[in-house]
Amino acid sequence: MSDAKGPRDEPQNGELTSDAENAEVSAADTGDVPTSRREARTDSTEVISTPADDSPVETPAAPAAEAPDYDKLAAELDALEQRGASTTVNTRSASGDASAAGASAPKKNPWFEEADRTQTFTASDAYDAPAAPVITASEPVVPESHVAPAPAPAQLPVFVQAPEPPRLKGNRGASGLIGLVAAIVFAVLYFGAKLGIAALAGEVSLENIADWSIDTATSLGFWTTVVVFFLGFWLLGSLVNRARWAAWVLLGVFVALIAWAGHIAGALVDAPFWELTTSETLEEIGRQLLSPLAIAAFVFAREITIWFGAWVSRRGAKVTARNAEAQAEYERTLADGPKLG
Repeated sequence: MSDAKGPRDEPQNGELTSDAENAEVSAADTGDVPTSRREARTDSTEVISTPADDSPVETPAAPAAEAPDYDKLAAELDALEQRGASTTVNTRSASGDASAAGASAPKKNPWFEEADRTQTFTASDAYDAPAAPVITASEPVVPESHVAPAPAPAQLPVFVQAPEPPRLKGNRGASGLIGLVAAIVFAVLYFGAKLGIAALAGEVSLENIADWSIDTATSLGFWTTVVVFFLGFWLLGSLVNRARWAAWVLLGVFVALIAWAGHIAGALVDAPFWELTTSETLEEIGRQLLSPLAIAAFVFAREITIWFGAWVSRRGAKVTARNAEAQAEYERTLADGPKLG
């Protein structure tokens, strides 16, 4: 057998094969000595801990020119087996003590340093990493929208319509209606006075009283006096409105003057004045100024205005009371209504 680094000859009788030699050399290098020749041949070695002194096993090198002494090698192998067995026993006893102290401590090999796992990447790390979700094109990504809560509706102001102030009622319409009744009474009295004056003058007799009455009642002059009286009465009622009866007593004389002027106007209409000259018109006015019928019209208008004026004033007092009640109710409603602030 040549040098360990040189070429080897073919094995002869009783020589070890190259695999056995390699097993022996590797065992000598690592300190793991095979326990038997079978292990050396099959390359199945038993892991044996390094001796406590860590001294390398020196294998005597065979002379380069001489054939190896297999008997000597066998003796050395036996010695190595015995030495390895004792080392194994010592190692096992030491490992038993170490396992009692910390069974979980890993076994370190003195010939290499374990790599830092934080700086390495293994195939299992790829499976340990969480898989990212797969998004296909048919599934569009809709971003989550956070809908802000709707603000609470502000309290709307409640508008309360204020009550309208009461409309004060007048008495002018009532005075006009009462004036119609007063005008009818004035017409009856005026017709009676005219009939009496005509009878005293001999113009009316029992034979012609009917014809005379019809002619007088349908004459334009007669109704002119009545209409003028009605207008005077209503004018006074519109002026005093809801005034007391004293206003009608004091101001009734103006209605009497208007009725007196109405009598003169009625006489001119009966003349008729459009057929008279100016002198004739003046003469007719002069005859009617103080005529008994003109004085009768004045007196009738004065009295009728006083008495029917009392009726109008009484009705005006009621209207005034109702207006006062409505105003009091309006003020009470305002006092009971909502207040600002």
